[in-house]
Amino acid sequence: MTEPAAATTAVVHPEDAPAPRPRRADRAATVVLLVLAVVVGAAVARVDTWWPTLTPTTTRGDVGDVVTAGPLRVRVDDVRTGTTLEDGYDTLTTGGVWVAVDLAVSASTREASIDTLELRDAAGRDHEASQRAGNRILSRYVDPDVPEAGTVVVEVPERALDGDLVLRVLTEHQDADLDRPQAIAEIDLGRVEAPAAGTVVEVVGPALVPGGWDA
Repeated sequence: MTEPAAATTAVVHPEDAPAPRPRRADRAATVVLLVLAVVVGAAVARVDTWWPTLTPTTTRGDVGDVVTAGPLRVRVDDVRTGTTLEDGYDTLTTGGVWVAVDLAVSASTREASIDTLELRDAAGRDHEASQRAGNRILSRYVDPDVPEAGTVVVEVPERALDGDLVLRVLTEHQDADLDRPQAIAEIDLGRVEAPAAGTVVEVVGPALVPGGWDA
């Protein structure tokens, strides 16, 4: 008879055992993540210091005052109303009121232009310069302290004349940049009378102001 083969047991010597996986890399990754979390947390905590929220700065005045707001100087010389507008190109009628604001504008330190012009009524409603009228003074870049005069026309409902009006001149885009806030000139126009039926207002084209601001 053939004797069954004896079972053999493999003997694993300690020097042949698999070495444990190094954990140094795991610890290094954890440290990096912790440091990154601390840095991000600090940045979030200081973001208002690095990039503060810039609020508008407003300069106020009355008709006849030279009001400086950021890059612009503005002076309102007259306010007229009518039911018909002659803008040099067309004759425009309205179901409300044309409010024509005669003003002069210059830059303060470097070439600039008006971004937005609007009338705020006593109820807090804002009425922007009419898109139907030419309003050429709004599209012009003016030089520092070389004022140009012109007319800006706003079309408003008659109820807007129930109280005092304020002319608001915004000198930068609505979204202020990181360097400076929106600068706004607010000029109190007081109570503006509604026009008689058929009253015509004419737009004065842009022209240099003789004598400048000292005139």
